[in-house]
Amino acid sequence: MRIQEVIRQTGLSRRTIYYYIDQKLITPRAEEANGYHDFSEKDIQKLFLVRKLREAGLPLADIRAILKKPRTTPFYLHKQLNVLQSQLLSIQQTINEIDRLTGQLPVCQSLEQLAAMLQETQFQPDDSSRYQMESRNAQLLAQYLWMPYLDTPVTEYQQFLWQKITQATLEHAGTDLKTMSRYLQYISPEQIDATNINQYLRNQKIISLTEADHPHFVEELKHSLLAFASDPLQQEKWNLLYQPVIHPTALFCVSVSGWMREFHPAYRRYYENTHTCCRMLKHFMDSAEGAELKTALDKALNGNCDVRTGYYGELEVAATFHKSIYALLEPKEIRKFLDGENFCYKS
Repeated sequence: MRIQEVIRQTGLSRRTIYYYIDQKLITPRAEEANGYHDFSEKDIQKLFLVRKLREAGLPLADIRAILKKPRTTPFYLHKQLNVLQSQLLSIQQTINEIDRLTGQLPVCQSLEQLAAMLQETQFQPDDSSRYQMESRNAQLLAQYLWMPYLDTPVTEYQQFLWQKITQATLEHAGTDLKTMSRYLQYISPEQIDATNINQYLRNQKIISLTEADHPHFVEELKHSLLAFASDPLQQEKWNLLYQPVIHPTALFCVSVSGWMREFHPAYRRYYENTHTCCRMLKHFMDSAEGAELKTALDKALNGNCDVRTGYYGELEVAATFHKSIYALLEPKEIRKFLDGENFCYKS
């Protein structure tokens, strides 16, 4: 299909289509003889999706992630809802205040009069306007945390379970999961997508474990944790993020794991295999043979790891930390993020 027909079908300009080719959103075949592009029906479909998602305001980085993995669409749509809702609250508040001022101050007699009026003016949304934002944050968090397990046909009972999980997330979104929510907004879509792939592959490996595989997997965990214990950079990142992000997220996942195990059988296998292997690892570290690993790990984690019954999964997080979403930022940027200097929604 030639470019003229593509323009007619998509409503996009020639310049925009070539820009999307340059950005690798579509990759039409180029004819060797003349260099003209030959567009397929798949290219047309992708251009349609790009146009519609751009109309919704999604950045190209998010759209690129959606085209690669369509099942991530709800996550990025919720992310955009957060952006738009934040803008809407600020704009509406500004409109209301300016409207009030123009009504009360038809003629400004002096700078002192203006300053007195502005003293009582609040251009930013107050806390009472944030409930809807927290609701959207809850949906964003739920989509991210459980994305690998949202590919199943949903029965009425599963829909009920998902509502329970989302409601529980909402209850935590403004408190202990608040920093995790902001962290998801802070990092880029490309970074999220890369760690999603790593996590998905890891999950599939754990899901497929049989009882006979457990000892071998525990050996892998030992090697991974020794590598973590010898990497000061990863330890610094872990210790910066553990209390505000990693531990609250782990606790929350444990608190809703009962519903998730009912929601998806694959998650049940993931949960059971993870906790079985991490429990075996903990027993090894509590033995004389595992004392060296325990000493090295205790020093590396600096007390920032909860391995009480039910929370053994934090050992799995530490073992895969270097490929996780938590290891994306350098320590300097993590400190900047935690200081609140950049608590804004990136698009």
